[in-house]
Amino acid sequence: MRKIKAFSLIETLVAMVIGAISIAAISYSYIYFNSSYQRIADKAQMSNAGRYSLQVISRDLRNAGYKNMNYDKTWDRWIEKTDSYDGTKGDRLRIWYNTSATDRIEVRYYLVKNSSGETYLVRDVYENPGFADEKRANCERYDQQTGCAPITIIENATDFQVFFNDKDGNRLNTVDISSTDNQSKVHTAEVYVTVRSPNELLKNPISFEMLNGGTSGNFTKSDKYLRETFYISVYLRNVVKS
Repeated sequence: MRKIKAFSLIETLVAMVIGAISIAAISYSYIYFNSSYQRIADKAQMSNAGRYSLQVISRDLRNAGYKNMNYDKTWDRWIEKTDSYDGTKGDRLRIWYNTSATDRIEVRYYLVKNSSGETYLVRDVYENPGFADEKRANCERYDQQTGCAPITIIENATDFQVFFNDKDGNRLNTVDISSTDNQSKVHTAEVYVTVRSPNELLKNPISFEMLNGGTSGNFTKSDKYLRETFYISVYLRNVVKS
């Protein structure tokens, strides 16, 4: 009779155990490297968004208060900051400057909250604000001024804080268009933008707090998202007068 060779029961069980361990190791490696890749990709996205936003804001800040020598309309608005704007705990920054001898624009930066409660940083532009020919710049139909909406700068921005300092480095707590005196004292502007990762990257929740410049209404929440704050200080060469 021909002898048929095969695995014994013990050999089969050993092979199954080794196979299961191998599959588990491969799965763990995939999950680990995929998580690491996602973390790196999210951090790169956060960094790009934060740095880009500060680059755009700093450009407008350097233009703040610029007046064309041939501009003959009323000029009493240079820069303004509003704390805890629109219930988001973030600030609103408004900047005015000339783009030509006949035109002036107003640029607004602030946080907007969507239906799911997430906030994002936007930039809104008004042409010749306060005059009869005032128009919003970002519209689907510019000629009819329909479909107008601000442009999103950062989708996952969780905090936006602005601070003004005078020439001696002292903090200016109230800077608005109600007075030209306090606007003219602004020497430097400090801008802080906090960006949240698109995905949850932390194993355990951590606490995040919006300080809002030390004023009332601070906001604290706890989740597994990674956050990073970006900062810039800009000298307002066209604003400071005293």
